[in-house]
Amino acid sequence: MPTIETLSERPKPVAPTTLGCEVLARFEREPDTLVIPVVDGNRPVGLVERTAFLQKIAARFGHALYDLRPITYAMDSEPAVVEAGVRIDAFCDIMLKGGPAALLRGFIVTHNGAYLGVGTAATLLQAVNTRQRQQNEELAEQAAILSDTRAQAIAAARAKSQFLAIMSHELRTPMNGVLAVAELLRRQPLNAAAQAHVQTIMDSSETLLRILQDAVDLSKAEAGELELNNTPTALRAVMDDIQSMWEPRASQDGVTLLVGYEGDTELAAVIDGTRLKQVFNNLIGNALKFARNGVVEAGLKAWVEGDQIHMEARIRDDGPGVEADRVDSIFEPFVHGSGPDGAGLGLSICRQVIDRMGGRIWAENNKGRGATFAFDLTAPRAAVEVEVQSNVSDLSGLDLKSAPHILIVDDNATNRVVAQALCEMFGCSSELAEDGLEALQAVQESRYDLVLMDIKMPRMDGVQATQAIRALPGAVGRVPIVALTANADPEDAKHYLSIGMAAVVEKPIKPERLRMAMNAALSAAQEEAGHADRLSEEEGDRSAA
Repeated sequence: MPTIETLSERPKPVAPTTLGCEVLARFEREPDTLVIPVVDGNRPVGLVERTAFLQKIAARFGHALYDLRPITYAMDSEPAVVEAGVRIDAFCDIMLKGGPAALLRGFIVTHNGAYLGVGTAATLLQAVNTRQRQQNEELAEQAAILSDTRAQAIAAARAKSQFLAIMSHELRTPMNGVLAVAELLRRQPLNAAAQAHVQTIMDSSETLLRILQDAVDLSKAEAGELELNNTPTALRAVMDDIQSMWEPRASQDGVTLLVGYEGDTELAAVIDGTRLKQVFNNLIGNALKFARNGVVEAGLKAWVEGDQIHMEARIRDDGPGVEADRVDSIFEPFVHGSGPDGAGLGLSICRQVIDRMGGRIWAENNKGRGATFAFDLTAPRAAVEVEVQSNVSDLSGLDLKSAPHILIVDDNATNRVVAQALCEMFGCSSELAEDGLEALQAVQESRYDLVLMDIKMPRMDGVQATQAIRALPGAVGRVPIVALTANADPEDAKHYLSIGMAAVVEKPIKPERLRMAMNAALSAAQEEAGHADRLSEEEGDRSAA
């Protein structure tokens, strides 16, 4: 495994006496520079991070406080410092133990205490991905020479994909606490400055989660494990969902978003609708970065030829366009032609998904301003009308039943606190259990209207606990159970529902989604109980007759 200095960048440092306005001007000249080291002689004394510094400048009296003062007033005086020669994997372990906040900070690399370079979370991900790709290429070459090593190469690629999936899950657990607490704070009567800080926490956390998910998807694609779940998908509904999702964000950014669909409104294709939305979401999010105070157009044209549906998608912005030397490489991982933030993975995921669907994706500059990202697909036409069961995010906003009593099951203390706070906000009373065994005992000793069940737990996990509860006789075996999990892939969700869970809510938990899932589960339980009562009454009447 390479050592840490191999992934460090070497931006020109600034002296402690450099004025804040000079650093601001440099950030404006160098849009790809994320951190600037502050060095006294050859010894690093601090680090200026773009996001943190710009937030200070943008705050009230920010320019007055920092423009004409030395940068030491605005820098991070205690940045992470690592000596050259440390292995990348060992350093990653240290960063992960520091929690999500550590991943969002930059770090300084030294040699015998002298400044050598800097690095960021994106460079760590890039190193891991580059190393993984190199190993995949080496394994592929060995498989071509020695055919009997092919199985080993596939197993190694899957192991790497599983490692990233586990890393993503482990990071999602603490991030659930960060995002959920931030959401609770956002709902409090805070002043404008505090609300802005809370929003920054939420935006940064969601960006990290998006980078992690992109890394997992890219790893699956390179290991040949990017699965598609092709089902009859209404194309007009896809575009309606995309418009509903992105219009608020576009309005917030001062962008006019035009979403259009051209084709038969009843047309349905046998395609993975979730992955199709993922491609649109990545491309629209990318376009919004460039079109501030401008226009973004996202359109899908569909028509039928025989038993096939042809689709043409175009996402156009009126920004500065793509540099000519990057048009052909912009869909490669870690190519930062796709916006001022992120890890450069979104467009690569789009290419992997479209390739997997058998389509074609490309980018081109417009004749006037801006760029167009386009992809073409062909998929079978849905043979019959299929009623797609709504998920909990589509439910109407009904109130929960009067003061339901909830059992919260999670081995993570932060997650329990968050879930309990959300239940209180919904008007519910609650009790806690730390694993499946405690939950199984609790439902037999007390009455609960609903169980919120984590999946990964020691001793007895959420799946085993659900199966054990469902095996209990009487009403206790029918208590509605809602899964709370970071493992919410479609196949996982299907499995959870198949064993008797009422709904699946992904971590980090969004309060409104949890409320609607709980409402759906409680309503279904009420209907089932009413049906059972009616059957019992009818049987009693027959016995009396």
